[in-house]
Amino acid sequence: MKTLTKVKLINWYTFVNQEFQVYKNTLITGENGSGKSTVLDAVQYVLTIGTCKFNKAASDIGDRTLETYMRCKTGEEGNEYKRTGDVTSYIVLEFYDEKTKAYQILGVVADLASGGKPWREFFQIVDKSINQVSFIINKKILTKREFKNNLNNNSQQAIFKDTIRDSKRLFSNALGVKEKYFDLVTKALAFKAIDKVYQFIMDFLLKEDFVDIDNLRQSIQHYRRIEEQLKLSQKECETLEPIIEKSKIHGEITNKIEIQNFVKEKIKEKNFVHLISLLEEKEKKLTSKLEQVNANLIQLQQDNELDMNQLNEVNNSMFKNESYRLKEKIQQSFDEVKREKEKKVNAYEILVNEIRGEAAQLKQLRIHQKFVEYVASGNFTSNELQSYILEIIESISIKKEKLEDQVRELINKSEKDTSYFSEKMKEYEALKQNQLIYKPEVHALIELLKEKLFNHYGKHIEVKPLCEYLEVKDETWRNAIEGYLNTQRFDIIVDPEYFGYAMRAYEEYKSKHGIFGVGIVDVAKLKRFNDIDIKGTLAEKVDSKNIYARWYTNMLLRYVMCVDDIGQLRQYRTAITKTVMLYKNYTVRALNPHIYKNPVIGLGAIKIQKKEIEMELEELKPIIEADKKRKQQLSINLNQLKALRSEKLSYRLQLIDEYQSIVSNYNIQEKRLNKITLDDTILSLQEESGKLSERIEVTKQKIYEFHTQKVTIEVELNQLGKDFDNNKRELKIIRERILQYELEHIDATERADRLIMNYEKRFSRNFKKISEEIERKQSEWIYQLNTIATNIAVDMTNYNNVFNVGYENTIEAIQEYIKKYRYLKDIEIVDKIDKARQAKLKSEETFQTSFVSGLNEKIDNAKRDILFLNKNLSKRDFNGETYEFCISPTSKTGFKEYYEIIHTGKDYISDNLLSETLDESQRKIMDELFERLSSTENNADTEKLLTKYTDYRNYLDYDIKITKSNGAFSYFSKTNRGKSGGETQTPFYVIMAASFEQIIKDRNSVENFGCVVLFDEAFNNMDEPRIKEMIKFYNERDIQTFIAVPPSRASTIIPYVNTSLLVIKHEEQSFIEVITDESV
Repeated sequence: MKTLTKVKLINWYTFVNQEFQVYKNTLITGENGSGKSTVLDAVQYVLTIGTCKFNKAASDIGDRTLETYMRCKTGEEGNEYKRTGDVTSYIVLEFYDEKTKAYQILGVVADLASGGKPWREFFQIVDKSINQVSFIINKKILTKREFKNNLNNNSQQAIFKDTIRDSKRLFSNALGVKEKYFDLVTKALAFKAIDKVYQFIMDFLLKEDFVDIDNLRQSIQHYRRIEEQLKLSQKECETLEPIIEKSKIHGEITNKIEIQNFVKEKIKEKNFVHLISLLEEKEKKLTSKLEQVNANLIQLQQDNELDMNQLNEVNNSMFKNESYRLKEKIQQSFDEVKREKEKKVNAYEILVNEIRGEAAQLKQLRIHQKFVEYVASGNFTSNELQSYILEIIESISIKKEKLEDQVRELINKSEKDTSYFSEKMKEYEALKQNQLIYKPEVHALIELLKEKLFNHYGKHIEVKPLCEYLEVKDETWRNAIEGYLNTQRFDIIVDPEYFGYAMRAYEEYKSKHGIFGVGIVDVAKLKRFNDIDIKGTLAEKVDSKNIYARWYTNMLLRYVMCVDDIGQLRQYRTAITKTVMLYKNYTVRALNPHIYKNPVIGLGAIKIQKKEIEMELEELKPIIEADKKRKQQLSINLNQLKALRSEKLSYRLQLIDEYQSIVSNYNIQEKRLNKITLDDTILSLQEESGKLSERIEVTKQKIYEFHTQKVTIEVELNQLGKDFDNNKRELKIIRERILQYELEHIDATERADRLIMNYEKRFSRNFKKISEEIERKQSEWIYQLNTIATNIAVDMTNYNNVFNVGYENTIEAIQEYIKKYRYLKDIEIVDKIDKARQAKLKSEETFQTSFVSGLNEKIDNAKRDILFLNKNLSKRDFNGETYEFCISPTSKTGFKEYYEIIHTGKDYISDNLLSETLDESQRKIMDELFERLSSTENNADTEKLLTKYTDYRNYLDYDIKITKSNGAFSYFSKTNRGKSGGETQTPFYVIMAASFEQIIKDRNSVENFGCVVLFDEAFNNMDEPRIKEMIKFYNERDIQTFIAVPPSRASTIIPYVNTSLLVIKHEEQSFIEVITDESV
C-alpha cells in the first residue's frame, strides 16, 4: 500500500512554507477561517489534477481560483492581494510504498507572472522524499524552470506533465489507481445528504464500465456499407423496371397488332367463303329462273300445238290426196319426233356436260381412269354409264369416310400439338425471364406466404424455394444432386424471424388452398451446419448465394459421399455416383430419371430447360406444319369428293338412251319426208292454213325470245362459274398465307380463333364492320405504341443520366436494358442480398457477444460485487443497524423490457440466430435495441444515446435495506427523509468506500496502491459507535482518510485516527500542529 506521509505547501493562500507529516488516517481541524479548507483544497488540487472546484464544502459557487490562492486574495480595499509581482507556488505530496520501502513525490508547481495567468505543471519525482528535494534555495522559492534545472543538476528523476490527460495517466500509474479516482476525490469532498438513493448508488457504488461496442459498430458499418451498395443496385434495378415493364407492354401491343393482321386474313378467308356461298345462292336462283323459262317454253309449245290442231282440221280436206295424206302423216310423225327431240335436247346436253364435268373432276383426282376415257370417247350408253357410276359411288363413299376419319384425327392431333406447343412457348418465355415453372402447390404456397407476410409485416418478404438459391458447381453431378434432393428442392426458404408466422399461415390455409407436401425450412435451427466439413460430399458440388440455403443443403447432403465408380459405393454408409446410383441404408438403387429429367437448380437449370424446350419445339414445329398441310390437302380432296355428283347423275342416265332413240327416229322421218312431192291441186287448199301458220310463227317468235332469255341466264350462270373459280383461287391464296403464319406462329392460332369468335358474335358476321373495327383498334394500338416508345426513350435517358450508362435511348436497344436488368435482379442483387444477410448475421452475432453477453456479464459482476460488499457489511453493526445494498431489475421504461429478455436466460442470438424462445413481441423489442445501438451517426445525441444503452447500471434499480437488531427492516428510498443525520450519512460513507475500492487497479495482483480520500466536516451527524465502525470499515479496505471537522466535533473522532492536524492562524499566516498516535 502507498500511504500519504507528508504534505508541503509553498505560497498557498495563508501558508507561506508549511510542511507537515501524516500517518495513516488523518483528522484536520481548526477554527473557521484558520485555513482548514485551504489545506483540503491543496491536497485535492493535486489528487484531482486541478479539475476540482475550490472550497466546495463552503459554497457550491465558490469563487476561489488557483490565482487567488497563489496571491492570497484578502478582499480588502486597496490591499486585495498579499502577494504581488511574480509568484511561484508548490503543493507537494509525499507517498511511501510499504512494499518497496520507497518514497515518491507527486505535486504541482505553478508560476504566476505579474499581470499574467498561472502556468502550472504536475510532476512526479521517483525514489525521493520531500526532505531530499529542494524547493527553496537561499531563502528564494525556485521558479518552475529553476526547479527543473535543480532536479537535473542533482540527477533526481522527475517527470513533468502540463496537460490534464497526461497528468492523470502519470498519477494513475504512480498511485496504482484507475483514472476515475480523481473524479471521486471531488465527489467525496463535496458530500451532501443522500436524496435519490438510486442515482447516488449508481454514481458512487457501481463502477462506470460501459459495454464496448466498437466491434459491433464496425460490424454494423460494414453491414451498412453493403446495404447501401445493395440499395444502389436495387435502385438501379427499380429504375430499369418501368423500362422493362413498358417494353413488355410495347411487345404485347406489337403482338396484338400482328395477331390482328392475322385475324384480318382469317376474316378475308371467311368473307371469301361467304362470297362463294352467295354465288352459290345466286346460281340456285338463276337455275330456278331458267327452269321457269323452260316452263314458259313448254307452255308456248303447247299453244302452238293447239294452233297446229286447228290447222290440221283446215287441212283435212287435203287428205283425200294420197300423196298429201302420206306426206302429212310422215310430217306429223316428223313433227312429233321433232318436238320430243326439242324437249329432250336441253336436258340431254346438261346431263352430258355434267357427266363430262364429273369425268374431269375424277381425272383431276386421278381415280377411275377407265370412266374418264369412256366419257372422252363420246360413245356411251346408259347401261354402261350406270355400271361405271355405281362403281364410282361405292368407291367415293369409302374414300370420303376414310378421308373424314383422317381429317378428324389430324384436327385432334393438331389441337393437342398446338396446345402443347403453346404451353411450351409460355414456359420458354418464363425461362427467358429466369422464371421456373413449379408444381401448382409449390407456386400456391409461395404466393400465399408472400401475401400473408406482406399484410402482417407491411413490407415485401423474400419467399423462394431452395432450388432458386442454389447453383451446381460441377454439371456432371447435376443429375445426382437433382435426383437425391428430389422434392426437397422445392422446400421454401424464409428468413428465420418470419418462420413462425409463415408456419401459422401455412397451417391456417393449407386445406382451403389444397397445399400439401411442400416444406418451409426452419433455418434458425441450422446455423451449426454453416462451417462443417463437406469435402468429398454432394454438398461440396453445390454453391449458394443464400447463407440459409447453404446451411440447409449442408445438412441434407453432408453425409452423401461422391464416388466415381459403382464399386466404391460400399465404402461409405451413404454414397452416390454421377450415374445416379445411390447406396443408402445398405441398399443400392437407381434413382428415377423422371425426377431429374427437368432440372430446377439454379441458372444452369434454366439454360438446360431452355435448350431442351428449344429442341423439343424444333422437333414439334415441322410435325405441326406437316399435319396442317396434310389436313389442308385432305380437306381439299374431301371437298372435291363431296363435289362429285355421281349419285345424282345415276338417277338421270335413262335420258341418254331416250334422247338417242328420238334422234334416230327424227333422222328417219326427215329422210322420208324429203322424198314426197305434192300435186298442184292441193296448193289451193293450203291458203287457209297460211293464217294459222302465221300465228304459229308468232308463237315460235315468243319461243325464240324465251330461248334468248334462256341463253342469257345460261351466260350469267357461266359468269357465276368464273367468279366462283376466281374467288376460290383467292381463297386458296389467303389460306396459304394463313397456313404459313400458323406454321410460324403456332401459339397464336388459338388466340386468333377466340378473337374471331368474339368479333362474329359482336358484329353478327358482318365482315365489313369487323374489318373496320380491326382497323380502328390497330390505329389506337399504333398510337399507344408510339406513346410507349416515347416514354421508354425518356426513361432510358433518365437511367443513363442517373447511373452514367451509355446505352442508346431507343426501343430498338431494349435488349441491352433487359440484359442489365436480369443481371442486376438475378445475379448482382442476389449476391449482395446474401452478403448483406451474412454481414447482418455477423453484426447480430457481435451484438450477442459484445453487447448482450457483455451486458449480462457486467450485470452479474455488479451483483457479485454488491453481494461481496453485503457479506462484509453484514458483520458491521452501525449502532444497532446493519446495511444491505439491494440491486434488482430496473422498472424504468426503455430498459425494463430489454432486461427482461437479456437476463432471463434467453439469447437474442444463439445457435439459431433469432432464438425461437423469443416470441414476436420480444424479438421486436430486441430488434429496436439493436437498431439503436447500430446507429452510425457521429453526433452528440447519438453518443449520448449509445452511452445510455451501453451503461449496464441503467438496467438495474438500487436501494439500501436497513435491518435493526430486532429483525425489523426498512428501505432507505422510502424512509430517508425521516431519518436522522447519522442514519443518512452512514450509507454514504459505505458507498464511498466501495467506490474507491473499485478504482484500485488489479487489487488482487498488485498491493502497492495509494488511495487517499478527503472528507470535509465528515461524520458530523454520526455517533461514536458508527464513527468507529466506519473508520474500521475504511481501514479494512486500505483506504487512507483525510478528514476535516470543526473543533466541536474533533474530540469525537480523534480517538479513531492516527494523525490529528490543528490549523492555527496567526495574524495573516496559517500554521499546522501535528499530533500522531500510531497505536490507533
